[in-house]
Amino acid sequence: MIRRGLDVKVNVKPIFLGLQHQYYYEGPCRFAKGDALTPEYEAIMAQELQKQFFANIDAHMPDAVKILKPVFIMCHDDWLAPESAFEEMTTDEEEIDVFLISGGIARSALLIELAERTHKPIIQDPEVFADLTAIGAALRARGLVGYEHLTWEGIATRMRALRVVKALKQANIMLAVRFDANSAKSGNDTFVTLNHVTEAFGTHFRILNLHELLDYMQPIPEGGNYTTPGRMNTPNITPEEIEQAEALAKELEDGAEEVSIRHEYLVNSCKAYIEVRKLLDLNDCCAFTAPCPDLCSTRRSNEMKFTFCLTHSLLNEQGIPSACEYDIDAALSMLILSTISGHAPFMGNTLPLVYQADGTIRQIKHFNQEDIADVGDLHNLVYTGHSVPNRKLKGIDGAPDPYGIHHFAYDQGFGAVMRHDFKKDVGQEITVARLSPDCKKLFVGHGTVVAGGDYSSDNCNGYVVYRVENQEKFFAAQCHVGNHLPLIYGNYVKELEMVGETLGLQVLSV
Repeated sequence: MIRRGLDVKVNVKPIFLGLQHQYYYEGPCRFAKGDALTPEYEAIMAQELQKQFFANIDAHMPDAVKILKPVFIMCHDDWLAPESAFEEMTTDEEEIDVFLISGGIARSALLIELAERTHKPIIQDPEVFADLTAIGAALRARGLVGYEHLTWEGIATRMRALRVVKALKQANIMLAVRFDANSAKSGNDTFVTLNHVTEAFGTHFRILNLHELLDYMQPIPEGGNYTTPGRMNTPNITPEEIEQAEALAKELEDGAEEVSIRHEYLVNSCKAYIEVRKLLDLNDCCAFTAPCPDLCSTRRSNEMKFTFCLTHSLLNEQGIPSACEYDIDAALSMLILSTISGHAPFMGNTLPLVYQADGTIRQIKHFNQEDIADVGDLHNLVYTGHSVPNRKLKGIDGAPDPYGIHHFAYDQGFGAVMRHDFKKDVGQEITVARLSPDCKKLFVGHGTVVAGGDYSSDNCNGYVVYRVENQEKFFAAQCHVGNHLPLIYGNYVKELEMVGETLGLQVLSV
């Protein structure tokens, strides 16, 4: 089963700890008068306050959260911490990801001991007054986890960050491998080793031989596939799935603004997508990457007349991260981006556009100067280009954007590539992010779209140009993480900074 980051839920255990003094008396811890000092009054008030607390949870928790059965416990001025209280708070302990607790004076010891017993994060009601800082410090001093926020909005953001952390821990990424599972011939800036990734984030990997994958893209022949002769239960594409590829190709052609690829070659790329998606489901994976040069040099892509470009586009727009050039780092970074935002990401070669003394931009591959003719200020511009945009940049659950379908191979015309007209999105805020190869840093950047290009072109083209606050700082930070910078539409800098903090990473925010 494919379980996307967006399908992951943070299981939150709401607990309200009420306070009822057993007698009428005054002293250094009583701040009321008259009837408000009676046990009867405090019992009524506790009921009202717990209703308000649980109502705030219902009103402010995002879709990232699953609310477990709430608990209401009355505490008293005898200072007891009965075992029954801990049993009630942890009845579904295996499910609990985080405790969301409203407490206060005379109840603090329960929170601390609960954290000590479970080693699960504690988030407090933002309205508990001085206990926010007191409990926060107490938990940190004990090596325990507490997240303090002054507003419910802050708590909601934290929950979205915690969902990303949980999604990374639960993620299985399918890797199509030819030479080396750690990197491809063009992907030297990805993670140093897969073991580092598993140790840092909990992510696991499912390795698939590239040649077996290519064999699967045709119905199983008599005697089995060339790479696995005699095996007749391999997950090859079926005649019914080839019909689905035909239908998908027709659907893409009918919906596109422009198409330059022959129908049979578009079908080939659709077959690749359908086979990869089937394998993701079979292997319980939520992300995919395959090598480009390693595949290209086998000449089998040329023989089969397809590329994986369309596969990446179609998977990304469903919230299933899919990265070109065997960039495992980009795939994981896109998992973070799509999970935190609900937007489909776009990845590509990312370079600063260098402003020259003569008032022009230094020329780079796949960039046309005329595309920035209407951009007044040419300082602090960044380019991101690849042939893998998609139709859901503005929201995975939203309506698809207009698109074009072209081809990758200049001469033979095979390899379907999708196009998005970034020129129509001038003024759109974007957020970029990428993990460092050593799993210790998270790059977070912010910009605004100023131009786009190569909408009607073929090959590995199609790009967006955006303005950042400081190009030199942006470039210096990027040098810690690598070339491909995945981006999403919208401003999610604050959320991503919190993700980095929650993961214990150094955040390079520019």
